[in-house]
Amino acid sequence: MFIHCNRKFKSYEIWFLHNNRDFIRRKLYLGVCPNCKANVAELIEIRKIDGAGFRKTYYKKDAQNLIKKLSSQIDYTSADIKKFKKVPLGLCYGENIEIHNRQGQIIEIRQKRCDYFGSKEVIYKLKPSYSS
Repeated sequence: MFIHCNRKFKSYEIWFLHNNRDFIRRKLYLGVCPNCKANVAELIEIRKIDGAGFRKTYYKKDAQNLIKKLSSQIDYTSADIKKFKKVPLGLCYGENIEIHNRQGQIIEIRQKRCDYFGSKEVIYKLKPSYSS
């Protein structure tokens, strides 16, 4: 979360940077202030020697210069790791749905696998042979 112009806002992208000689787990958070439209960048890195964390926020011209400087050190971005395929991933739960006709009879039962990111997949359809 960034604070600029007395307003909190989230970053729109995260760059995961290569480890260098002195620092590991380097991240650059990029954002734009909703009030004044100024660039905001926050560099977070951990020193290899003692494991101390460093966090520095840059605004306006300093942020633009930092973005230019670090654009060649990008390992991957947050846009690269987003799910493009809408298949449930990780811990899943089941959901059973009954499909009714106009008379209220069950014509189909669908079992879905769902994850906590909102993805759903039908894994089984059952058509009952009886009429209720």
